[in-house]
Amino acid sequence: MIISTLRIVPSPKQHSAVLEILLSVLASTEIQPGCLTCGVYEEKGPDRAVVFRAQWETEKALHKHICSDFYPRLLIACELSNRPPEVCFHHVSKTQGMDLIQQLRERHGEDPQAITQASTR
Repeated sequence: MIISTLRIVPSPKQHSAVLEILLSVLASTEIQPGCLTCGVYEEKGPDRAVVFRAQWETEKALHKHICSDFYPRLLIACELSNRPPEVCFHHVSKTQGMDLIQQLRERHGEDPQAITQASTR
């Protein structure tokens, strides 16, 4: 699996334009073969960055996405960034969930449920 992330920090004047561009690419990306999930997010910090994130089943699917007819819109959004956009492609070889937490906590003699309850008191 590959997770692609594009983080753009637009000026306040360009914020809505960047958001509009990324949202316009969302539906086209979601329906591409090999796209597992896709979303556009707004950060609430001082940068008010806009993030386009997608998970791809294979590297081939990601490459097709990058070569698609609508991908240049993402590059246009990058040009509206106040600083160089952050572009990352994370190649994930293993994913774990709650099973890892339970396994590690039980190994150390701790009950994960009891720890969670104690921390909410």
